[in-house]
Amino acid sequence: MRLHAGALDGEARASFERARAMPIRVVQIGEGIFLRGFVDWLVHRLNESGTFQGRIAVVNPRPSGAHHVHQFQEQDGLYTVLVRGMQDGRPVENAELVTSVARAFDSTREWAQVLQLARDPLVEIAVSNTTELGVRYEPVPRPMSDAPPGTYPAKLTQYLHERYLALGWQETSRLIVVPCELIDDNGQQLRSIVERHAADWQLGGDFMRWLRDRVEFCDTLVDRIVTPYAGDPPLPYEDALAVTVEPYYLFAIRGSERLKALWPFEEVGLHVHYADDIRDFRLQKLRALNGTHTALANLGLMAGLETVLEVMQHPTLSAYVRHLVHGEIVPATERRVSRPEMLRDFAHDVLERFQNPYLEHKLRSIATNAVSKARIRLVPTLLDAVERLGDARRLTAAVAAVCLAYRPGMERAAEPDPAADRLRALWQDDLGASAHAILSDAELWSADLTQVPGVLDGWIRFVEMALREGPVQAVASL
Repeated sequence: MRLHAGALDGEARASFERARAMPIRVVQIGEGIFLRGFVDWLVHRLNESGTFQGRIAVVNPRPSGAHHVHQFQEQDGLYTVLVRGMQDGRPVENAELVTSVARAFDSTREWAQVLQLARDPLVEIAVSNTTELGVRYEPVPRPMSDAPPGTYPAKLTQYLHERYLALGWQETSRLIVVPCELIDDNGQQLRSIVERHAADWQLGGDFMRWLRDRVEFCDTLVDRIVTPYAGDPPLPYEDALAVTVEPYYLFAIRGSERLKALWPFEEVGLHVHYADDIRDFRLQKLRALNGTHTALANLGLMAGLETVLEVMQHPTLSAYVRHLVHGEIVPATERRVSRPEMLRDFAHDVLERFQNPYLEHKLRSIATNAVSKARIRLVPTLLDAVERLGDARRLTAAVAAVCLAYRPGMERAAEPDPAADRLRALWQDDLGASAHAILSDAELWSADLTQVPGVLDGWIRFVEMALREGPVQAVASL
C-alpha cells in the first residue's frame, strides 16, 4: 500500500487533518532529501507544537527533480523521517510521519502557479537548497513568458519582482529568504546575485529599494546527515519519499527578531540557534567535523578500511581520532570562538556521530579533493596548535597522511584532486628532500610549513615509520 492521506487512521490521520487546515506560509525551492529530513521536519515539529501553523509549497529548481514533485503529489505531501543513530551514548530509532508539505509544483510545467504564491501575503518565508552550484550568477534573459528562468537565483528574482508588483510597499509584502546551501555567507551571496539580475533586467530603482527594505536574506549554517530510506526497518506502507536521518542536527541562522518570532524553534526545544554572528558555528564545523573527517580518511584507506564507523571501531585509529579532536583541534580553536564550551560540546557530538552504526559514510567520498580540503580544514588548525600548544603531532600526521596518499605507488589510498599531479611530482627518492619540497609549497598549503616549528621533523618521522611499518604503527607511535 502506497502512503497517502486515505491510508491514514488514528493519530496519524488527526495530525494530517490538523495540518490540512493550515495555510501555505513557506515556499521551498528544492525537493531533495536534505530539506525533507531537515527544514520540512523542523516545520512539522513547530506545527505539532502549535507555534507556527503554516505549511510548505515545494518547488523543484531543476527539471531533474520533477519525479520528486510527482511523488509528493501522489502521497498528498506525506512522507516518513526515520531517526536512527546514537544519542547520549544510547541507540535511537523512531519513525515520524511528516505533514508540513501542503503542495508540490513542477517548476517547468506549473511556474504560473508558483508565481501566484508570490502574490500571496500569507507566504512569508522562502527556503532553498539547490546545492552549492545552485547559488551562482549566470546571465539569464528577463523572462517574458510562463517558462521559468533557468537558474535558481533568476527564478527567485522573478518571484520577488512578482511579489513587488502585486503587493507593493505594503507591510505584508515582506519576505524572509532562508538559503540552506553549504556556502559561506549564503544569504548575502544570494542577495548579491538577485540584485545583479534585477539590474540586468532593468527592473527599476523602486524595486531595488523595495528589495533592500522588504526582503531579508539570512545567512545560515546547516548540519545533519540525511540519506534515502533503504528499507530498514520496514514501514507499514510504501513511501517513495522516506528519509533516514541521524539524531544530531544543527541549524544556525543569522536572522532578525521577525524570523525568530515566526519560527520560534528554541522555545519548543529544537536545536536551532538565532545569532547576530554565525562564524563560530561555521568554524567549529569546519575544524572539528570536516577537519577530523579529512584527517581520518586517507589514514583509514591506507589501513584497508572503508567507512568512518570502521575507523572508530579500530582501537589504534579511534584513539588517534579522539586525541586529535580533544588534544589538538579543540584547544587550538578555543581562542577563535566566543563560547569555547559550545565548541567542546560540538566536538563531543562529532565523535558520537562518527559511531552511528546505521550510517555507511564512505572514506573515499571524504578523501576526494583531500589536498585542498587539508589546506582549508587542517593547516590553519595546525598553525594555531603550534602557536598555542607548542605541539601539533597529530595534525602534522594528518597532513602527512594526505601527502603519503599521493606518493607514486599509493594510488589505492587516494581519490581525485586537482593538486594530485603537482603533489606527486614533488615526491623524490630522498625522504628529507621530499619533505622540504612538499611542505614548502605555499600553493599547496597557503603557507611554508617548513618554517613552522616541529612540522618538518614530525612529518618525516611519521612518513618514515608509515613506509617502514605501516600507517597504523605510525599512528600508534605518536
